[in-house]
Amino acid sequence: MHKTELLLSSLGELIKTSRTLTMDQEALGKSTGMGRNTISAIENGLGANARHLFAVMEQLGLIDDLPTLVNEKLSATNNSLVRKSCKAPEMISRE
Repeated sequence: MHKTELLLSSLGELIKTSRTLTMDQEALGKSTGMGRNTISAIENGLGANARHLFAVMEQLGLIDDLPTLVNEKLSATNNSLVRKSCKAPEMISRE
């Protein structure tokens, strides 16, 4: 199984476990503007629109730490980027 499939499966299980504590799939679907089949697909780790996945996670209170994680990774990436040139300055034609 690829990392993406494992992540979707794990998120689906987390969503299902969290949802069953407070509501059924139909209620979650109504609160997020989705159908029960979409909620079921997300819970089963099947392909889902990112907007749908994040909306479900937000509704269940599971998304709060995600922006912090993304911003930390983005900051670390931006700090480690070094601009690379394809050619040394002396090799660039001045035509």
